[in-house]
Amino acid sequence: MKIVIIGGEMTAYYLARTMLSKGYDVVLINKDSELCEEFSKTLNATVILGDGSRKEVLEDAELSTNDVVVILTPRDQVNLLISQLAMKVFGVKRVVSLVSDPGNIELFKRLGVSTVLNLTTMIVNTVEALLFPDEFSNIIPLEKGIEFLQVVVDERSPVVGKRLRDIQLPNESVVAAIVRGGVLVVPRGDTEILSGDRLYVIVNSRIKEEVETLLVGR
Repeated sequence: MKIVIIGGEMTAYYLARTMLSKGYDVVLINKDSELCEEFSKTLNATVILGDGSRKEVLEDAELSTNDVVVILTPRDQVNLLISQLAMKVFGVKRVVSLVSDPGNIELFKRLGVSTVLNLTTMIVNTVEALLFPDEFSNIIPLEKGIEFLQVVVDERSPVVGKRLRDIQLPNESVVAAIVRGGVLVVPRGDTEILSGDRLYVIVNSRIKEEVETLLVGR
């Protein structure tokens, strides 16, 4: 059994890193050659350069019924196509797909996608959290053992001026969003952290304080 991650940028990277740390075999499929090169250099995973919506590319991944396929492209139509290929052509039973439009969630579920991830809802929670700008941090409970950590970076923070890819976050944490001057910034590997940034981090409850200290130095 292996984890096959299709599309995505740093989300794919952090997910792959976490799965590898837990002992799983991981395959990354991405049509961005620069990302694939970076993945190959930094992860002990199989990396395939190609379009995950094409049957021949999925064949290169040697999909089997026991695999878990995680689809992270930003386009719902593409994600739905990949999910159907994985399930109907390769017999994959467990498919996790990103869905950008909340209105498409029921369609994905109706067509057999086992788990649907909707970031729009997460962003709504982020925007609502901005109603409390003076708080140092705000913890929004998600599933049991998972928290949504909000921290404000100042000029004394050890991560100011660093690119996101250079910050050694623990495996069970990921920066989900950055708000800069009231504007949402989608975090990518080359995103530089600036003083005043408000970071929203999904984190395992056990390492919440460790992550908070790493980001703000307190």
